[in-house]
Amino acid sequence: MDVLSAPTLRNYADGSYFVKIDCALCQVKRFYEPVDLLQLCGNISVRQIAKQFRCERCNRKDYLTADLVSPPSAERVGMSVRRLTEIRIIRKPVWKDIKL
Repeated sequence: MDVLSAPTLRNYADGSYFVKIDCALCQVKRFYEPVDLLQLCGNISVRQIAKQFRCERCNRKDYLTADLVSPPSAERVGMSVRRLTEIRIIRKPVWKDIKL
């Protein structure tokens, strides 16, 4: 499946999926709700999301990967998810980690 026909964020904004963004360099793993990323990045495919981000720890872009995950209910308990709290005029996202 090529990028143009890949499912987009809007397809996964029903609350049962999360977007996991990993940094292979510093081993950071973050979870985001697709509806927040949709508001920030627009209706792009999941494969294109990592290109829109930079690792907050090592400040690199080239080590990031993005995947869709749908964790079972048992794993959601205590899971830390980043929620979009505001978008500043310079289009800098401000996130807050919450426990589900």
